[in-house]
Amino acid sequence: MEANEHWFLQGFLVLAMVIAQGATSKCPSSPLCYKKTERDTIYTCEWETSEFLKNATYELFYRRSNSTERSTSLGSDRKSYVYVNDNTVLNNVLVDIWVVAYMGNWSCQSLNTSVTLSERVKYEAPQSLSMSRSSSNLTLSWENKKDAVIEVKFRRLEETSGTWKTFKKEVKQAMVTLENLQNQSVYQLQVRQMSKHVKHPLWSDWTPILDVPTEIQNPPEVNWTVEDFNNGTRLLKLTWGTPPYPVSMQVNYNLSLHIWPCLLKLKNFTNVTTTEFSVYVTYSAVSGDIIAFNKVGKSSPTHIFVPAKHLTFPSKSWTNDRLIPLNYAHGFMKSCLEWYELTDGETRPEKVNRSKLNGTVKKKLENVRKKMVDYVRYYYLVHKQTAGKPQSTEMCLMYKKEGAPSKAPDHFTAPILNVTTNSAMLHWKPIPVPDQRGFLTRYEVCYTRTSQKNESHFETECHNILASKTEYLVQNLTPGSTYNIHLAGATAAGSGPTTTIHIMTKPLPQSIIGWIIAGIIAILITACLFIIKRHEKKIFPPVPFPVVVESVNYRARNQNMYEKEEVHELQLHNNCSQDPNPEEATVLEVSETYECEDTDEKCLGDSSTPVSDLLSPDYKDQVLRLETPDSSQGEIDCMVTMLMYRNGLVFDMKAYSTEDVGISL
Repeated sequence: MEANEHWFLQGFLVLAMVIAQGATSKCPSSPLCYKKTERDTIYTCEWETSEFLKNATYELFYRRSNSTERSTSLGSDRKSYVYVNDNTVLNNVLVDIWVVAYMGNWSCQSLNTSVTLSERVKYEAPQSLSMSRSSSNLTLSWENKKDAVIEVKFRRLEETSGTWKTFKKEVKQAMVTLENLQNQSVYQLQVRQMSKHVKHPLWSDWTPILDVPTEIQNPPEVNWTVEDFNNGTRLLKLTWGTPPYPVSMQVNYNLSLHIWPCLLKLKNFTNVTTTEFSVYVTYSAVSGDIIAFNKVGKSSPTHIFVPAKHLTFPSKSWTNDRLIPLNYAHGFMKSCLEWYELTDGETRPEKVNRSKLNGTVKKKLENVRKKMVDYVRYYYLVHKQTAGKPQSTEMCLMYKKEGAPSKAPDHFTAPILNVTTNSAMLHWKPIPVPDQRGFLTRYEVCYTRTSQKNESHFETECHNILASKTEYLVQNLTPGSTYNIHLAGATAAGSGPTTTIHIMTKPLPQSIIGWIIAGIIAILITACLFIIKRHEKKIFPPVPFPVVVESVNYRARNQNMYEKEEVHELQLHNNCSQDPNPEEATVLEVSETYECEDTDEKCLGDSSTPVSDLLSPDYKDQVLRLETPDSSQGEIDCMVTMLMYRNGLVFDMKAYSTEDVGISL
């Protein structure tokens, strides 16, 4: 029985202890009291609570340690902290502090904390923390300028699951530097601080986790385009590329642009988060800078310059009896006049002249003209604001007074000349604007052919070339000849000095000359043949042919019908005799009577001279040979042979040699 009572008492004590521990766990934690600075007069006392006590009311008590004095209330609130004025407590002695939570009829007291309040200082977490990276170093700075102990914990962004590295250091200024970081890595870090001027300082809270990007090493590469509305206003569009990761983390941009010509002040556009920017501008030049920045630093500035919309053609000269510009309105904010000298024809100088407020419009324009110099190119613009947009209402490229160029075009450039047999391509550099002394209207090129032997000159030929051209092809030159070429620029006031060069065209190649001669000969031969062909009958009269030769095939087919025609009479006449009497002429007659093979007629013939002695009994188909004495060629030339056929054909044959003459009978 006694044993059972013993075990019952032990179980009751354990249950009471568990209930007591549960009730205690729901009570507030021990209060923590501190000042935020050494010179602060207000203590902050705070404690931790649970969800069970979210509707509780808290009251803070204190009393001197190891004392029987009654406790003193320092205030009550439904919040988990209380502010206490330092003149209501004992600052430099050890005191006990606790807090009681009340919920209806239920209350719960925290454990006591013994502390000397003046020795408790807890700084705030570093505020407005700034960072700067350079190479492998990271410099941190914040607003608190007091001496303190700094603790930094950091890690690489790729190692978020790893442990933090810590760095602790006493600093005299609110600045600390971390060294030997990886230059191309992104880090995460937290910072806290603690006073070093009290005996029992408290660490401040950690700052939120901060990402540390890499350093921006390259400035932005800016591209610009302008959209001209042709009414004096342009839309300027700026674009730039995003830097590569990890540099691109949290990168913003600051722009400073001079977009209103009537004011010298730049207009700033800060914290631009995109990589493009658009703004309306006038026809005047726009200048400015853009800077990329992130948490650890900024890039070097990129200069932006958008040239003015200059006229590329001559505009006017400012004569004495006319005041320009026309659209200038008095009042600096409404409109302004901008004018400057164009040293190279396009570039706007750093110093630009602008109108001022004092004086009338007429006096301003007269003063502007007095400041201009003769023979110098100027550009002026008139600007105003229209519906909130800047606008150029007038623009002019002008001279106060024009003159002839003071300089010839620069020497012919490389390749100086491209010379062929009959042409030469000329190249030159334009006359610089300061030497033009007016609007260049044309170039004048003249060339003359010269003789190398007597230096005589031929007629000079000149041509005008557009002022925008810097090359010209001289054509129709003589091969292998020397030419003098002169080039000069001209304005409305006249021509300037000339530059002269001497060239020699290439001679024709020998092969080409041979072909030309052959061509000429071929043409002459063709012409002669054409003339002969055209007058052939007059030059060469036609000659009749004595015998029409039968074809062999025809003779073979008609072998039985073939008839041999025989000489009926042969006469030889001597034409050398001067005696007109024909009876004295020697005549040899050969006569024969034979029967025609194809008819019944008798073919009779007689001769005054018998030929029986000359011919053999079967004289048909024989050759009659006349043996002539060895006489001179003249005598033979006088002999004429006449063959007489029975059908009436007669052929006259003259002997041309001393050889024997044979006639087929």
